[in-house]
Amino acid sequence: MFEKLAEKNNKRQSLALMAQYLNTCFIISTTENEYLVNIEKGVVKNVEKGPFVMPSYVFKLKAPENEWLKFLQHTPQPGSHDIIAMLRRKVLKFEGDLHPLMSHLLYFKLLLASLRPVESRNEN
Repeated sequence: MFEKLAEKNNKRQSLALMAQYLNTCFIISTTENEYLVNIEKGVVKNVEKGPFVMPSYVFKLKAPENEWLKFLQHTPQPGSHDIIAMLRRKVLKFEGDLHPLMSHLLYFKLLLASLRPVESRNEN
C-alpha cells in the first residue's frame, strides 16, 4: 500500500526541496501491516513492510486500513482528505516524537497525498 513512496517521480523530487534538512524514520501503521519509511534530506530512501520485532522509528501514524484506503482515493471524502482531518475524526493516531512531523507537516501531507491515483485528462 505505501511501498510506492520510495518510487522516484517529479512530484516527490520537488517535495524534497521543502524538507531538504529532514532526516527521520517513521512508521505508517494499518490494522494488519506496518511500513517503516526512511527519509534522508527530504527524499524517501526506502520503505520496508513489516512485521517488525523492534523497529527503530521517531513517530508513528496509525489508522485502520479502511481509513487509509479512503485517504488514498483519487478524491477523498471530507474528513478523509487530510491527516489532520483524520486525526480530528479520531481514526488516526500520532505516536512518538512529533517534532519532525509537525515541523514539516505540509511536506508529510503532500508526500502521503502523492500516493493518490492521478486521473488522466483527455482534452480535445
